[in-house]
Amino acid sequence: MSVHARRRAALEAFLLDLAPIWTPSPFCEARPAWCATHPALANALLALDDATLAALSADDAAARAFLCPHLPALAELRALIDLPQRETAQVPAPGHLAAWHFIPGRKAAQIDAFAAAVGEPRAPLVEWCSGKGHLGRRFLMAWGGEAKALERNAVLCHEGEALSARARLQQRFEVADVLAPAAAASLAGAHAIALHACGDLHRRLVDLAGPAGARALDVAPCCYPLGTDDFYQPRGGASALHLDRNALRLAVTETVTASPRLAARSERLSAWKLAFVAQRETHAPGVPYRTFKPVPAAWSSGDFAFFLQSLAAREGVPLAPGLDYGAAEAAGWARHRAARRLQLPRLACRRAIEVWLLRDLALALENDGFEVELHRFCPRTLTPRNVIVSARR
Repeated sequence: MSVHARRRAALEAFLLDLAPIWTPSPFCEARPAWCATHPALANALLALDDATLAALSADDAAARAFLCPHLPALAELRALIDLPQRETAQVPAPGHLAAWHFIPGRKAAQIDAFAAAVGEPRAPLVEWCSGKGHLGRRFLMAWGGEAKALERNAVLCHEGEALSARARLQQRFEVADVLAPAAAASLAGAHAIALHACGDLHRRLVDLAGPAGARALDVAPCCYPLGTDDFYQPRGGASALHLDRNALRLAVTETVTASPRLAARSERLSAWKLAFVAQRETHAPGVPYRTFKPVPAAWSSGDFAFFLQSLAAREGVPLAPGLDYGAAEAAGWARHRAARRLQLPRLACRRAIEVWLLRDLALALENDGFEVELHRFCPRTLTPRNVIVSARR
């Protein structure tokens, strides 16, 4: 059994064992069932002050240390989810090539880190779902050669061609949907690259790389729920772990780029939604939580009463005459604060879900005849989706 198969199996056993803890969302269930089976843990979480909660939510290792006395299985997790930092190559600077300066700073830093981790291409490059081709252009600036960029948006292809022409690089753009059968032909004999390919885009690349005859592949997956049906379909073989969309969303909940203003707005929206949920539960007690469509931005930019009235009208939930909106909003905030604290054990498991998904992709490529490594290409402060699946014939 390969390393990827052993690690996938170990993570699967861990996640199945702790499924009663990480599966239910306290934003959907005010008190998940584990609060009754682990009352000391629930009480310790609900007693956290805001500063401590923020620190633990931002540091998975610290969260695991806090939770371990109540959930001893977490002590074994670090060894299962730690991935090596790839030794980076020297990436020649872009120099006078002005096209590089069209990329926002954080994205440029991610591209630089990705290129340094991958190093000189093993074959002609194919950039998968390329956008304007910034990633492929960075490789060409560093090492020369040629590259093909596959992108379904013709406008982005046109803009990318202009940037490549300005930099005098051999980068060809093809208007193509990488999810279509014809995309496989572009992978024959190629070194495929993709930075933050979302959902089905990275899964399609992994599925095609072997049968299409790719020589090498480097992909940093992202946004696992996109394109998934009710449950994730494992690529690396049968599994007893059934990950639904909620589990896939949990894997990518960590963010490091939101501004304080956006973070505060998100907190308020969550509290207001939970205030609505409380009103819905009052109207229909005992009915299980059900999701509702996204809320228009205009509703959350006004006051709470307008928000609650608008959402209740859309969802067919009658509000009590003479409702105390101040008390209703306060109840929403109280539920939000409790949910954030009870969410901490789920957050401690999110990287385990992500690494299981990455091991599954690696195992699929291994089954197709590649030698596969997983490694981090940058610190999580630059992007939490900081792992490359690196495959070579």
